[in-house]
Amino acid sequence: MRTAIVLAGGDSTRMKRDKGLLDLADEPMVCHILNGVSAVVDEVLIVVGSVEQHGKYSDVLGDRAEILIDVYGDGSPLVGAITGLQRARGEYALITACDMPFVVPDVVRWLFAEAEGHDGATFEWPNGWIEPFFSVYRVEPSLRIAGELFEEKNMRLRMILRRLPDVKHIPIDSLRERDPELLTLFDVDTAEVIVEAEKRLQKMDGG
Repeated sequence: MRTAIVLAGGDSTRMKRDKGLLDLADEPMVCHILNGVSAVVDEVLIVVGSVEQHGKYSDVLGDRAEILIDVYGDGSPLVGAITGLQRARGEYALITACDMPFVVPDVVRWLFAEAEGHDGATFEWPNGWIEPFFSVYRVEPSLRIAGELFEEKNMRLRMILRRLPDVKHIPIDSLRERDPELLTLFDVDTAEVIVEAEKRLQKMDGG
């Protein structure tokens, strides 16, 4: 069984709005993510930061995903990960963010396959930088390490991957072979990027 955890609880300081609910090509951004992962995973968990957010996402998504509220209420990605990992039924979980709308199902499938038999799989740049917001985590050890990090007040999501003993590091050039423009890692974090994302979606749809 496979799980997708979408982190939507953080505040967007630059956008001043809930990014997951921003309209992108006539659909809330979070819906584009669901469209990309739903064919690959058995359950989708959306982690939000408040009761108010829960209501808004429920109105948009209905029963397409289970919506969870951060267990500790601080909105950090680590707490969002803990919240999702606690509920996940899959042995492995993709963790991604609500502002990454170009999810390619084939890439998700491949990432899960690479993680199989390991503690996770992540993409790695030539300088050693990894992509914690689009990685597959083995649920049981990741939850344990995330809890340890929270107790240490070390809130960096990437530290889960750094502490797991057996994570498959996939060179970014291998991703480029499947996704030449690296759209998988494209994140919408400014108003200007929204315009670019709209153009890309129209191009992908043949518009």
